[in-house]
Amino acid sequence: MNPAMAMDSSARLPRPVALRVITENIPEELKLLRQWVVWKYEFDEGRTRWTKPPWRADGRGHASSTNPTTWSEYETALAAYRKDGFDGIGFVLTTDLGIVGVDLDHCYNPATKTLAPWATTIIDHFNSYTEVSPSGTGARIFLRGQLPAGGHKKGNIEIYSGGRYLTVTGCVLQKCA
Repeated sequence: MNPAMAMDSSARLPRPVALRVITENIPEELKLLRQWVVWKYEFDEGRTRWTKPPWRADGRGHASSTNPTTWSEYETALAAYRKDGFDGIGFVLTTDLGIVGVDLDHCYNPATKTLAPWATTIIDHFNSYTEVSPSGTGARIFLRGQLPAGGHKKGNIEIYSGGRYLTVTGCVLQKCA
């Protein structure tokens, strides 16, 4: 690699600041499930961007979206988020739950409090619990349903029913927008 092309740490984008978690808005149906992790921003030098890998609520390393022994109850994850320097909490999707997560990136303008028309169409179609993502510029939808195996990503839209975790803010679109 050309040294001039390499990104040094001084050229790194500043660490993002996540929206705070608004616990009272998170659906009780999700809170009752032992599918919770915490997360914090980490800089991935290889991809030269900030990422949000899941962590175990007990702080003993990264969590796995396919290993339930690394997940915890909602209250445990929430307590870790509040005291241990994590940036947020997340919910792990597994196909047996019948819960689908839709991740819409770069669709919300917090300055104007408006959604991109394509995102509005999707959100209206699903008519389900929708919240603003930790960046404040995306949206997350949780709904009942099943998908074929694997995940699906096209452009700024991702949809999963297993093998992934999604961050959860509780910043309900209708209330935070």
